[in-house]
Amino acid sequence: MTSPAMTPTLNEPREAASGRPPAGDGVVSRLLTRLLFRQAEIVENRELASGLHLLTLEGPALRDLAWMPGDKIQVKLGSGMSTRTYTPIDWEAQQGRTRFIAHALTTGPGSLWVRNARPGEPVRLFGPRKSLDLSRLDTQTRVLVGDETAIGLAAAWHPTHTVFEVGDRTAAQSVTDRLDLPATLIARQQDDGHLETLADILLRLPGRDTGFVLAGRARTIQHLLKALRKNGVSTDRILTKAYWAEGKVGLD
Repeated sequence: MTSPAMTPTLNEPREAASGRPPAGDGVVSRLLTRLLFRQAEIVENRELASGLHLLTLEGPALRDLAWMPGDKIQVKLGSGMSTRTYTPIDWEAQQGRTRFIAHALTTGPGSLWVRNARPGEPVRLFGPRKSLDLSRLDTQTRVLVGDETAIGLAAAWHPTHTVFEVGDRTAAQSVTDRLDLPATLIARQQDDGHLETLADILLRLPGRDTGFVLAGRARTIQHLLKALRKNGVSTDRILTKAYWAEGKVGLD
């Protein structure tokens, strides 16, 4: 996606002006990598739309692992302990294979890794481990509101209703169609005028047994959480997970 509104989505630090690769791992970094990270191999890197890639990883170390929708993995970027967090769409425990949506929407190191990842390359990852405990929502109707960063979560969880705020509706529609993921797409506005539209959609959904998951941008989550609480939705029917916020790096 190339819309200027999408620029801050990952909030990654800029590349060093020299463009030089990072220095090699030190002793501590190598030790932590061996102890904490599993090794896998990139099987496929498919660009679903501009800036949105579907990556597939596979390897013996990924076999026989417990995974649930909402869990996360952290992929190590080169040397050092820099990582980026992703939400797997699925996990084939017998084969040792997982897929996730990765973003290349900025000029930061995470986006650079996504664009350059090639089949056959090794990769180190930490997880899967708990990030969003969806089992806490004991509801018949499941609603997910998010943005491009929550597409993987929606594809893993299969909510009853999915609503995304997006910078490029055409590109986002292409991705959701290819994932067979029905979703309502609302164009993001720089002044956040679209947040009222998102809130209206949520509040029109019928049923007292509706569970809400709010994921993606922190500011959007805060706005929608306030609207739901104001309209009497109990907190035990709401889960939140901020994947990013303007000006911050390293959220879940």
